Amino acid sequence: MGRNKFDPDAYVRPIEIVKLSENHYQYISYLKLKESTYYPCNGYVYISEGEAVVFDTPVNDNDTKLLIDFVQTELKATIKGVVVNHNHSDASGGLKAFAKANIPSYASSKTAAILAKDSIVITHPFEVKQEVKVGSSTVENAYFGPAHTQDNIVSYIKEEELLFGGCMVRPLFGSIGNIKDADTQQWPKTIQKIKETYPDVKTVIPGHGAKGDVSLLDYTISLFSEKETQG
Repeated sequence: MGRNKFDPDAYVRPIEIVKLSENHYQYISYLKLKESTYYPCNGYVYISEGEAVVFDTPVNDNDTKLLIDFVQTELKATIKGVVVNHNHSDASGGLKAFAKANIPSYASSKTAAILAKDSIVITHPFEVKQEVKVGSSTVENAYFGPAHTQDNIVSYIKEEELLFGGCMVRPLFGSIGNIKDADTQQWPKTIQKIKETYPDVKTVIPGHGAKGDVSLLDYTISLFSEKETQG
């Protein structure tokens, strides 16, 4: 049977880029879950003094090329690196495009080990914490423990009081999401550690859904309270 002209495949935008402010851009790429079903996935671009850091990759290399071109050509920024939140394709699916463009990659050593099985190299892996300079700002990448996955990290920009939480942070009123690789016992404890480490956080960007503030961390913890009371 031939393709229908109304098949949504033909009309899904490969990537959407939303300007939050002069130095902040949130992008959304679409992961195809099954036929005609797409899941929007967040990424983020931060710019300081003509330098940029990208947080997570679009879901594939073609979409990633579009993002790289946008940052370099439209924003006229030098991409200092891409930070990968965890090993799933909605965070790392476009890494080969960054590698081809000779852009450094940052992730936990746990993520690096998983991606290495698919011959994908993280150029700057870390164990617990690392700092990445971008313009006059510093990005702190940190591993606090298992949650959505065993290897997930968060990234904090102190100068902006902004946290990129990725998929371990759930959007308000959202579900727990994919728990195939999750540690549901440790997940709320990991989020609590993040809250205590970054008490000044004002903006939180989750892996899916709308950005918010520290209430996203509280909401994520609350998703597990019922499970805990049930033992």
